[in-house]
Amino acid sequence: MNNAPSCVTVIIPVKNEEAGLDYTLKALKDLGFSDIIVVDGHSTDGTVNVARRHGVLVVEQPGDGKADAVFYGLRFVKKPYAVVMDGDGTYDPRYIGQLLEKALNEDLDEVLGARVKGRGNIPLLNRFGNRILTSIFNLMFGTNLSDVLTGMYLVRTSVAKAIIPTTRGFSVEVDIASQVASMGKVGEVPIEYKRRIGKSKLNWRHGVNIGVDIIRLMVRYNPLLILAFLVSLLIIPGVVITIYVASQLIVNHVNHYIWGIIAFQLDTTGLLGILISMVTLMIKRMEYRMVRLMARREAECLPSAD
Repeated sequence: MNNAPSCVTVIIPVKNEEAGLDYTLKALKDLGFSDIIVVDGHSTDGTVNVARRHGVLVVEQPGDGKADAVFYGLRFVKKPYAVVMDGDGTYDPRYIGQLLEKALNEDLDEVLGARVKGRGNIPLLNRFGNRILTSIFNLMFGTNLSDVLTGMYLVRTSVAKAIIPTTRGFSVEVDIASQVASMGKVGEVPIEYKRRIGKSKLNWRHGVNIGVDIIRLMVRYNPLLILAFLVSLLIIPGVVITIYVASQLIVNHVNHYIWGIIAFQLDTTGLLGILISMVTLMIKRMEYRMVRLMARREAECLPSAD
């Protein structure tokens, strides 16, 4: 989309990304993007010097972690849309136009750059964790996304500034997507993920932290679902005991009445938990649809700026 530079501010949270940032900023400049904010997370290499050499706005985040950097950078955005992207050379700025076009054509509040191409550049453990966490997210919010943890996404500025940060570190993508999905519309565009320039900062601990943050979000947005899900797990020992009692009765002609009653109670309670989980999901998704519909109608009723 040719007018993307006039509508979009690019936010790049960085920490010790000297080599990757130089490549990223050069690619952005070649495409005509000039409104670029580099949020530095207390780098100890030449990252800040690289950013200043390219003539972009450089701000130092007051706290620590990627989430703090992203939300701090959003304070300086004045254009209608903001694109957040990593500065390690893994994301191609050429996709920004497609993200904006998708947002404008479908009236979306956030568009994710789904890493469909070049997935081999994502570590296997990260790919596995991403698939699980994205599936949980889709189940929770009734979306059909394929990469909720992507490091490149476009978000409507007015919506982004209304978000209340609830997580820290690398969970910021899930935090933003969950809050947008609960009150607006989220979509995605397939993009290519390139090999990282420099050493990766992600490890298995970050994956665990992201998983914990998703559970926290689930508790915040749908606590009854968590409770019902835990209750539904009772069906697992119930089925095991049922198989044991049935096999003893058929093979050895031994009746385990007490174990049979216990198995029945576990099975019925577990099935009830599954049923409540399904009903809870349906009600919550209906609530999200109603909120989005009311927000859309409210926006249509607002007077035009003209």
